[in-house]
Amino acid sequence: MVKFIFAVKTAASPYHFFHPPVYYVTKHLNINTFPQYYIGGIYIFDSQMEYRKLISFGKNSFVISLPKAWIRHSKLKKGDLIYVEEASDHLVLRPHLAKEQEEERKMTIDVDGKTIPLLTRELNAAYIENYREVTFKGKELKEKSKDILDMVRKLIALEVLELDSEHIVTKDFLDMDKVSVKDLIKKMDIIVRSMLKDCNDSFDEDNVENLQLRDEDVNRLSFLVYRAIRHGLRNPSQTLKLFNFTTVDLLNYYWTTFHLEAIADETKRIVRAMDKTSLPKNKQKDFITLLQNAQNFYLDVIKSHFVHDRQKALLLSTRKKPLVKSANKFFDENEDFKRTSYMVDRYRRLVGIIHELDRLTYQH
Repeated sequence: MVKFIFAVKTAASPYHFFHPPVYYVTKHLNINTFPQYYIGGIYIFDSQMEYRKLISFGKNSFVISLPKAWIRHSKLKKGDLIYVEEASDHLVLRPHLAKEQEEERKMTIDVDGKTIPLLTRELNAAYIENYREVTFKGKELKEKSKDILDMVRKLIALEVLELDSEHIVTKDFLDMDKVSVKDLIKKMDIIVRSMLKDCNDSFDEDNVENLQLRDEDVNRLSFLVYRAIRHGLRNPSQTLKLFNFTTVDLLNYYWTTFHLEAIADETKRIVRAMDKTSLPKNKQKDFITLLQNAQNFYLDVIKSHFVHDRQKALLLSTRKKPLVKSANKFFDENEDFKRTSYMVDRYRRLVGIIHELDRLTYQH
C-alpha cells in the first residue's frame, strides 16, 4: 500500500506556503483517498512505498507499472507521453505537458467590491503561484486603475500589455529556470545591511522615506524568491540540475527570505519611531549604541549563515539575551518619552528575528 503525508491549508497568507500557520502535517492517508490534499500543488510522499517488479521487455528495455491513482489524477490515458527525467540516483516521472501548462496559466481578477489591499494580496498570490497572465476587469476598474498599475510596478518582470477602460492585462516574461534564489537572497542582504547602517543617523536625518523605498525593494525580491521556490518544488530535478538545490535547500532559502523580509520591516518601523520620539540627545546616543549592537549581531549571523558555520551560529545564539536585557534597561530609564515604548518593542522584535535567522543556521 502506498501512503502519503498530506497537509491542510489554514486561513493564513496565500503565499507563505511553508509557514507553520499555513500548512501542518496531519497523518498518513490511503492513496485512494489522497488526491485532493497537497502542499502548494506538490504531493509529499512518505517513505512507506510499495515495491514494484521490473519486467524485461525485449532485448534492451524494462517495464514497470505505474500507480493507478497517479494516472487518474494526471488525467493520463493509453498512448499518452510521460516526461522522464534522470537525476543522480532516481527518476522523475510527470505528465508530458506539465511545464507547458504552467507557463500558460492565466487568471482574471474582478476588481468590483474589493479594497486595494485585497487586490494587492490577490495579485501577489497569483504572481507567486506562477500565473503568467493576470487580467483585471470590472465596473470599478477606471477608479482603481492607478493603484493597480502601482501594484504591478512593485513586482519584478510583470508588465502591462493592454490598458483600457474595460480591462488591464499584465504579462510575466521571466524564465524561472534562470532565476537564482541564492543571488536574490544576497541582494536582499545587501539592502538590509544598508537599512541597518542608516538607522544610526535617523535621529539627525529624515530617513523614513528612503528606508520605506528600500523595504519595498526587499519585498519585491522576496516575492520573486517565493515564486522561484514554488517553481523549484514543482520541478525538483530541474532545480537540482541547474542550481544544485535540493527541496531541503529550497525550504531553508524560504525561511532565510522570510527572516530577511521581517528584519527589513522592523528596521523601517524603528526609523519611523525615531523620527517622532522626544528623546533628548544624550538618550538618543544610548539608543544608537543599541542599534549598532544589533547591526553587528546581524552581520555576524548572516556571515555564518551563508557559509553554514553551525559552531559559530551556536556561539552567536548567546548574544540575544544581553541585547534584550540592555533594551529593557533603556526602556526602564526612558519610558516617559514619546514613542519610546514602541521603539524599544520593535528593537526587541528585531533582535528576536536575527536570533531566529541564527537558529536556522545551527538547526538546519
